[in-house]
Amino acid sequence: MKHRLFLIILAILTSLQIQAQRILEGVVKDKESGEVLPFAHIYCQGRLATMSNSQGEFALVAAPSDVIRITFLGHKSVSIVASELPKVVWLKASMQYLPEVVVLPAYSLIKDITRKTAKALKKWKDEKSIYFFRQSTFVDGTQRNMMEAFFDAYCALRASSFKLITGRIAEGGDVFYGADLYKLSQIRLLEKDNKRVSYIETIVPLDLHFNDNYDTSISKVEYDGQILYEIQFSPNRASRFNKIVTGTLYVDAEQLLPVKMLGKIKNLTVVHRSIEGSIDGETLPIDISFDVSFSIERKFPEVTSVIINSAYKDKHHDYRFLSLLYNTGRDKLDSPKKSYYIFDLRKQIKKRRFNQEFWNSHETLKRTDLEKMLNDLQKE
Repeated sequence: MKHRLFLIILAILTSLQIQAQRILEGVVKDKESGEVLPFAHIYCQGRLATMSNSQGEFALVAAPSDVIRITFLGHKSVSIVASELPKVVWLKASMQYLPEVVVLPAYSLIKDITRKTAKALKKWKDEKSIYFFRQSTFVDGTQRNMMEAFFDAYCALRASSFKLITGRIAEGGDVFYGADLYKLSQIRLLEKDNKRVSYIETIVPLDLHFNDNYDTSISKVEYDGQILYEIQFSPNRASRFNKIVTGTLYVDAEQLLPVKMLGKIKNLTVVHRSIEGSIDGETLPIDISFDVSFSIERKFPEVTSVIINSAYKDKHHDYRFLSLLYNTGRDKLDSPKKSYYIFDLRKQIKKRRFNQEFWNSHETLKRTDLEKMLNDLQKE
């Protein structure tokens, strides 16, 4: 009898807690310029709950007493009780360069970071997480389609070996068949074998032979109470024609593990096919920039988000693709279907019957007005 009464009370308390939760919406802006801050990280009770969209807008479900923390690189994070969350969250720029302190020569420091990262990856390589993915395709500045999916993937240093759980596609007007940018979201920063790469491979910064391909510079910065090394990787003369990852790597100065990389992948080409399923196509240069964030709370660089922005043009049109991949913090998802490895994401999403009930309960990232319109055109 006491056990049954306990279960009844527990069920009532759980029901009350669920009822107390509500949808919170807002926009993240820079305090000085007033500009929106796209893809800011929104945490709820310490877990990454969502991100702001390309217009700085966000939405999440939280109880009034939950603590919401909002972060954006180069800005001071803010923590706010959910019941007091304003419609506009202002973040103040806060990146202070510290006086140069020579702890190790640049060559030794980057090698130590590479070894420490490789060691962490070896230990945690089997860790997995559930990722949400959204890709938008623009032709001549107009959004033409949107693709969303949930993936099961490895999460240490590089989101990889994606398995599709479920997905959906929204298309409007003349459909343009865009590339699967989830493949680019698997961007690699560490040369796993520490061997000199051949000219056909993509050169990456965390490599014991990095000085063969990069000119580097190192600064020490304080960001939101954390001391970071800011390392610039620029291609040297020997590698300027190779496929190469360039940019700025931010590394925790205490743990010597990556927390952020902003950069580009240079000297890549894309085969443009105007007709879906066509074998022939035109090879064109493509510009690719990326933003990868890591969490090191678990003592290894866990991928929390990957933003890819790519663009190219042919004789008739300008094409742009924007994708966002972010770690939901879950290791399981209550999907009615089994996950499987991906070969062609768009085709495999279309093979699966669209489950409106599932998506109603798993809306993850706030949509822009145009994305809402596209979603109304959802095709099964």
